Amino acid sequence: MGPIDFVLPMDGKQSIATMKVNIVGCGLSGITAAILLKDKGHSVEIFETRPHIGGNCYDLKVGNVTVHQYGSHIFHTNDEAVWNFLNRYTKFNNYIHRVRANTKEGLISIPFSRKTAEQIGRDLDPEEIQELVFRDYSERQWGIPWEELPKSISGRVPNKRDNFDDRYFTDEFQGQPINGYTAMFNAMLDDIPVQLGVGPDAWKGRKCDKLIYTGKVDAYFDYKWGRLPYRSLRFEHFKASKDNLYSFSNGAVINECNRNPYNRTMDNSVYLNEDVDETILTRDYPEEHDENNLPIYPKNFGLGAELYSGRYKKAAASEADTLFLGRLATYKYLDMWMAVKQVMVKLEGVS
Repeated sequence: MGPIDFVLPMDGKQSIATMKVNIVGCGLSGITAAILLKDKGHSVEIFETRPHIGGNCYDLKVGNVTVHQYGSHIFHTNDEAVWNFLNRYTKFNNYIHRVRANTKEGLISIPFSRKTAEQIGRDLDPEEIQELVFRDYSERQWGIPWEELPKSISGRVPNKRDNFDDRYFTDEFQGQPINGYTAMFNAMLDDIPVQLGVGPDAWKGRKCDKLIYTGKVDAYFDYKWGRLPYRSLRFEHFKASKDNLYSFSNGAVINECNRNPYNRTMDNSVYLNEDVDETILTRDYPEEHDENNLPIYPKNFGLGAELYSGRYKKAAASEADTLFLGRLATYKYLDMWMAVKQVMVKLEGVS
């Protein structure tokens, strides 16, 4: 990722003038860009079609439980600069993400480790792990048979851990914002104007020097060369008594590595260690993206990769006054820390 290619306006003294930058999308990428530009003295304004800030990381209180409205979001990174940046706006708790898989061998810890082998009473080779943990889950996630998945996905079967470490992520820095993601975003957006619940074209025609776009790259070009494929998720939230949730005593998330129609079940109260009698569970059901749901996972393989690389990526690169940032605009899977880092790198050259 190279620095931003904006040509900055200059005043008569050859100093860099203040820019007005409009930002489309109030998710993590858009918010990070707004802060970095504001810190450099530029004027920013964010336009968001949803009625809330934070994009898919948005959470809210339901009773006494902080619910991840768009599924489980876990912050983890080895990048100290990203970690320090977010710690300007929140402190993180000591949450460690542990995941178990619901399989034909019962509930087991993943990734596969010596602890997992102990749980099922025997060791497994990589092909057995693939069949037990990854095949059903991945086929449901992407909507195609395992054999048709690209190696970039099917090859992600992680190496077995030769220890008893059952942490899903082993990054140096990890946790949850102590008051939730929405509280962190509110702190990040202090004094930054945000237009919520606007139409998808509300940003068009609004005067600015530069534009940062974090929405679907094909939508920006009015689907000129066709629609890029994405996978979506349908979320189901429901109440459950904590007395009956022995399954979540060792972690917040259970992956369904079987033929169930949903990917995961999440106990939202675990993330912030909320002491409640009744919690909110969330399940996510994979489905193809259309105009009635959210684009979440770019299908950046096969025809999707060809269409993006052959048409939309080149067109985006030719837009001198627009910078494309984030998962949807750059058509790639980005963890949260990657989204922040991408913005940092792309805006590095702006003074």
